[in-house]
Amino acid sequence: MSKLVRRFLLGNLWDFGKNESWFSDMALKGLHLQSIGNWFVTFEKGKPKKTKYRIEILEEGPSQEQFELYKEYGWDLVANKQIFYVFSSPEEVNAPELQTDPMELGFTFRMIDKQLKKNMISISILFLTFLFSQFQLFFHDEPYLFLIKRHAFTIIMIVVPYIYVFIEIIRGYIAVKKTKDSLLMGIPINHKRNWKLSYLFSAILHVYLTALIGAVLITPFYTAIRRELYTYKPVQDTPVISIYDIETVPVYDYSHFIDYDWSLTSPVQYFISESGYLDSEMQDDFSSAYLKTSIQTRYYELTFKGMAEGLINDLIHRYYREYHYEEKLTEIKNNKFDRLYAASGEGKNIVFASFDNKVIHIKYSGKAELDYIISLIEKKHNL
Repeated sequence: MSKLVRRFLLGNLWDFGKNESWFSDMALKGLHLQSIGNWFVTFEKGKPKKTKYRIEILEEGPSQEQFELYKEYGWDLVANKQIFYVFSSPEEVNAPELQTDPMELGFTFRMIDKQLKKNMISISILFLTFLFSQFQLFFHDEPYLFLIKRHAFTIIMIVVPYIYVFIEIIRGYIAVKKTKDSLLMGIPINHKRNWKLSYLFSAILHVYLTALIGAVLITPFYTAIRRELYTYKPVQDTPVISIYDIETVPVYDYSHFIDYDWSLTSPVQYFISESGYLDSEMQDDFSSAYLKTSIQTRYYELTFKGMAEGLINDLIHRYYREYHYEEKLTEIKNNKFDRLYAASGEGKNIVFASFDNKVIHIKYSGKAELDYIISLIEKKHNL
């Protein structure tokens, strides 16, 4: 039983010289062309042979008479893809060329040139529309909050191959136009063009796309596993200060909520909300003798420390409202933090802090003072 070997597609089949040269070099290694797919080219492993390959463009496909004529001249059909038909012939047969008139082939390339021009215009419009719709997400008031989301990196990874395809279409159109012009001038196709650099780029692109598809399929399961590990745990076991760390008296009717997320730019992200009631003095109007206390914490561990300042600015833009606090948000000089901003009001405190690759935003309502909350952050993270 013959052994089949697959290799990534080199590129567009209208690039006759590179593909024909590649097929011939593979035959010298004992890999003989069998079929051409969208991603892979299949070779049959056998004895090394010196083989010539030629690609023909046949819009309606060859008739039986054409097959017999090609065979009579020493050429056998080995593979085809759409309008491209690949024929092979052993070098020792010294078969005559299938195309002896460059100008005739030039008229065929004129048809490809027109089709590629239409494709280039339509795909360019679609690509630029897609690019604008996606990249405008990066140019808003909170770009760092967008960048730490999982879908932001996915968009970037999808845009990269789009850019490559867009460039390849333009490059392909220019190459086909040059080939057409040279053929119409009577210059024949070079059947021995170097293909190695083109194959390297093609292999990198195909590996990248394969990895991207795999990542898209695996990510939901990976996220579910991580959420299971990180969400169902006591708040005290997370890297944030708990309401029990802050309050020195019993907390009644306690409730909490933990939301966990991750991305390549921020592998650990928490939003934790806790609330409860504290003993308090009976008010003059006989209202409740309990005081509500609550804390909301957003915690991020970043892959790149340089993102911390931008993320703090975005958090301030989104979550700080000046009219909620008697004192305006100010930057506090504290050598234990890279950046530290805080504001306080009647029973309310808000903190934005960064240290190392970590960023924290805390919104607290209760009896505790701002300095005490900051000291708890220092203690929690051994600053």
